[in-house]
Amino acid sequence: MLKVLGKESLPVAVGDTWQERIVELSKRRKGADRFKALLQQADLRYFHDAIRDIHTFMLRFDPNTDMEDVRFVHDFILKVHESAKAPVVEYDGAPQRFTVVLTAEEEQDDHKKRNAWWEEEKEETQAI
Repeated sequence: MLKVLGKESLPVAVGDTWQERIVELSKRRKGADRFKALLQQADLRYFHDAIRDIHTFMLRFDPNTDMEDVRFVHDFILKVHESAKAPVVEYDGAPQRFTVVLTAEEEQDDHKKRNAWWEEEKEETQAI
């Protein structure tokens, strides 16, 4: 059975379970209200890299988010993970590898960026 911070979870709900448990475990901490507000603003994505066997929790913040707020969330998550009595992710009693990614960078469309030269050059060609 898969467990996230001590709570059983289905594989498709690991991200939601992690977010729910991290909020529960942070209730009595100083700055919990600020953390909860920032966490609600973030877009949480969870995926499991089956090749490297790493569970990834990715929090994407608005690009206008202050770096101090992102650092606060980072430090707060570390403290909650350290104080938890259970592993962050556990499968059949064995702790699993995991990572948390925090970003406030704006997403870029690489395909559009690579192919922008097509519109910029507008080269004239001769028809035969």
